[in-house]
Amino acid sequence: MPDRRERKGNTLIALVVVGTIVTAGALVQVGPLKSDTAAVDVPTWNDRIGPIIQARCVTCHSSGRSGPFSLATVDEVRNRATFLVEVIKAGRMPPWLPEGGEYRYQRTVPEAEIAAIQAWSSGGSPIGDGPPEILAPPPIESFRSDLVLEMPEPYLIPEESDPAWHSGEIDVHGVNLPLGNTVPLRVRAIRHVAAAPQSMRVAAFAFDVTGAGRYLDERDPRVGFLMGGDAGLRPVGADGLILTGSGDFRLPPGFHLPVEAGSDLLVQFQYQPTGKVERLQERVELEFALENEDSRAVRWIPLAVGRVEIDAEEVRTYESAGVVLEGAVDLVGLSPRAIEICTSLQVDAVLPSGVRRNLLTIPDWDHHQRESYVPVRPIRLPAGTRLVASFHLDNSSANPRNPDDPAAQVRRGRRTGILNVIAQVASVDPDLDADLASTGSRLSKELMRR
Repeated sequence: MPDRRERKGNTLIALVVVGTIVTAGALVQVGPLKSDTAAVDVPTWNDRIGPIIQARCVTCHSSGRSGPFSLATVDEVRNRATFLVEVIKAGRMPPWLPEGGEYRYQRTVPEAEIAAIQAWSSGGSPIGDGPPEILAPPPIESFRSDLVLEMPEPYLIPEESDPAWHSGEIDVHGVNLPLGNTVPLRVRAIRHVAAAPQSMRVAAFAFDVTGAGRYLDERDPRVGFLMGGDAGLRPVGADGLILTGSGDFRLPPGFHLPVEAGSDLLVQFQYQPTGKVERLQERVELEFALENEDSRAVRWIPLAVGRVEIDAEEVRTYESAGVVLEGAVDLVGLSPRAIEICTSLQVDAVLPSGVRRNLLTIPDWDHHQRESYVPVRPIRLPAGTRLVASFHLDNSSANPRNPDDPAAQVRRGRRTGILNVIAQVASVDPDLDADLASTGSRLSKELMRR
């Protein structure tokens, strides 16, 4: 339409048509009109967006993987682009709970990548040069399978959750896997291969030499056993947690999980019913430290709360008893667990100087997404350091993860900790390793007496 501008003593009428101004009988060529917002190059699928989705999403969201839908093609991503931006900004995807820190398998998405997906979606989702790339999951990390354990027959995951025989987690199943080892083992890494990856959520591990897992297994007529896997004083998760699709549990070079001769591997599998019967027949692979490799034993320390009593609509913070380190250690892992009404947790180290160092912060806890957090570099903690974990519980009806609606009083206990962050540590002084090895069981016994 004509653009009419008034000037003092003169009226100028200009007609703008495709970069041409008609004025006073003359034609003047000008450049293209600029909007108020400068033009921005729209990223293309082949050059920018495809590589982001491949790195951040396709590990789970492709055929046969744990994600409920595929994101391997441009159309699959284009149709969900707005949704993807929303869940990434909200921190729900990719699943990653800690805030800050530097961990192995860290899955935070940089703001620039989120902005690129948003710009691509609002800019028409261009493909770029050539045919649209079809994405494939990144190559699986190399793994030396020194010992393979597999359930001999499946346990059938029901279509829907089992009726609750107690309050709390019910979609879990324990399995005892004999190792058959006549000599001690040094385990460097654990891999879990799920038979039904879209149903499986978490695998929690504990090596057991007491026979407690065998006891439970022999007395349950089903495959495995109903209890979650804390068969003794050693909680499942003491030797690692794996979130399905997140990668392996792997210790840094120079560290190993010590396994006594004649041990079993106790595993708690946490699943989510999909509306149809699924097959739970899991495979677990172990990688050992090399025979001539200099490696230190990793021990477990529970930072736990044994009992929770919280009224309906009450909000409360629980703190574990402080654990003082008698010798210097290297922290190589943190494996948390907490009940559904826990909304956040953190682990701190109070150094001998009084300085408080944060080791782990999870501002939005989700027990369906728990895993072990292995620092990129071991964290050296001096003798005299006090370790403590705190858990914020919200038992109000406003908490969307509260399984009770309306909220009800919660009274729950667990001899290995109803709230627990297990610290995986190695002694710096070999002479103090034996004392450190007994610390976990001793603290579990004390927890039962509180």
